[in-house]
Order: sequence, then C-alpha cells, then structure tokens
Amino acid sequence: MSRTDLFAKYTQIYAKARAKEIVPDGTFVRQLLDVPRRSYDVGVFFKSKRSSRIVQVHLGDPIPTEVATQDGFLETEEATYLSRSILSKFKTIDFLRVVISAGEVLTKKEERVEFLKVAQRILDVILKKARNILHVGELDLFHFDLSVRTLDEYLNKELKLDEVSVEAASIPFNVAGPEYILLADGSMIVVGDEPRVPQCEFYLVGGIGYRFDKTEGAISEERLFRSTADLTPQGIDEAYIDGMIQRVTEDFQNKLHSLIFADVWKKGKSGPVGVNFGGDLLVKAEPSSDIWIGVFEVYVKSPKT
Repeated sequence: MSRTDLFAKYTQIYAKARAKEIVPDGTFVRQLLDVPRRSYDVGVFFKSKRSSRIVQVHLGDPIPTEVATQDGFLETEEATYLSRSILSKFKTIDFLRVVISAGEVLTKKEERVEFLKVAQRILDVILKKARNILHVGELDLFHFDLSVRTLDEYLNKELKLDEVSVEAASIPFNVAGPEYILLADGSMIVVGDEPRVPQCEFYLVGGIGYRFDKTEGAISEERLFRSTADLTPQGIDEAYIDGMIQRVTEDFQNKLHSLIFADVWKKGKSGPVGVNFGGDLLVKAEPSSDIWIGVFEVYVKSPKT
C-alpha cells in the first residue's frame, strides 16, 4: 500500500473512531474493570504450579508481592490490606489470590469497618466472575501468569542470549523506557523487575503516520490523524491528547520506531504489536506497517480512572 493510500485510509478510519482497547486482554482479567473498587488498590495474583513466579494484574497502584503470600486482614507500615484466596491448590493452579489495599494504615475502627465492607464487595464480584469461568471448566483463563515475562526472562530464557548479547538487546528498551510490550501471540513483556501489569481501558484518539528516511531516520510527523469522537465525558480533551502525542513524537525514533523494529524480535517466535508508556499511553502498530512506512495508533487512558 502506497503512502498516499495508507494515509487516506486512516483519515477515514480516525474520523469516526470510537474504538476501545482493554489491556490485559482475556476472558477473566478484562472483567476486572467492572470491579467496584472505589479509591482502593486491587491486585489479582496468579501462580501456576509449574512456576515459582507470581504475576500480578493490578487496578490502581500495584500491591507488594510479599503481601500476596498471606491470607487475611493484614497490616504493614505502609497500608492496611485484605487478602483472600479465590483458588488454592486446584489442579495446575497453585493459587489465585485477591489483595485489596486501603492505601494507608487505618487506625480508627469506623475506617476499618468501612474498608472491610468495600473489600468484601470487591471479593464477592471477583469470586462470582471466577465461578462463572469454573462453571465453563476452562482453567487456562486463570493461567495469566504464563503469558507474562520480564524482559530479562525473555532475553535469557526464551531467546537464550549470552550476557553480552542481553546487554546489547536491552539498549532500545532502556532508552525507550516502556512499561510493557504486547506481542502478536497475546503474551506480554514487562520492562521491570517484577511481572506485574496495570489493568486499563484505553480510548483511540488518533494515529501518527511515519516514514523512514535512510538519511534523516524515522520521520514521525508525516501525518497526524485525529478522532472526532467526543471523549470529554471521559476527561479526554484536545490538550490531553496533544500532551500524549507529544510524548510519542518528541523522541519518535528512539522511543517507538526503533523499539517496534528492533533486531531482537527476529530471534523470537512473535513480534510486538503495541507498547505501553507510563501505564496511561498505549501505541499500537497498524498491521500493514513496516519499518519504512506506516501508522501507529494512539490510545490513551482516561485521567478520571
């Protein structure tokens, strides 16, 4: 597809765009958006019997992993928690545990009572979702931990790179500083020490047309596409969108283009389809795009959530 045809196609698509993207995907984890968590942080911890790893999907801020090793009403120096196992020692699943954080240490009785009421409601909703899936008999939906890897795990264990090669392959990721990368096979690579992923709902706000010039490098502002959909009820206005797009375009080649088309993907079984920055900005490559010419779709999280 020529540059003119590609950009003309996207002008029409974005004019009417109202698409939403929920990450992480999956029949169970995508339902967590419906959880009535109020202002509390919620972490859902997945652990398979096949692995020593614990993977967390969190709404709000992440929960410390050490808290997820226990059940009950818990307190640390940072916060008050309620931790409950939804599944435990069930077939191939070691545990599926939900931890709710008050965000602070609750010292008053009435605060604790209110926290426990809301936390129990959260647990009831998640337990109902889990029971619906168990009724279907599909345990793979609870194996979210198998689809998430840290960058070090991906480079060391999957690609089996040596120490020098790992250091070289990590350069584009260290420069770009993404939160995670979505791969075409549905798996995710987390650029951090812990395999944890924020659960978010994103709204399509437009796209960035680009071309690659051997002399100048990747040119990002070849064409900017904007959605005419009214997203102001979600708190997404023109100023918010401008700020998000600027985060992508201000260092386009190093932050995005070189990451999507890094040589390391040629060694793996699946390539990247999207990159998340800061938890609130998701950029996805249009399927027909390549290193020379294409479009990156820009999705943003509502600042209200």
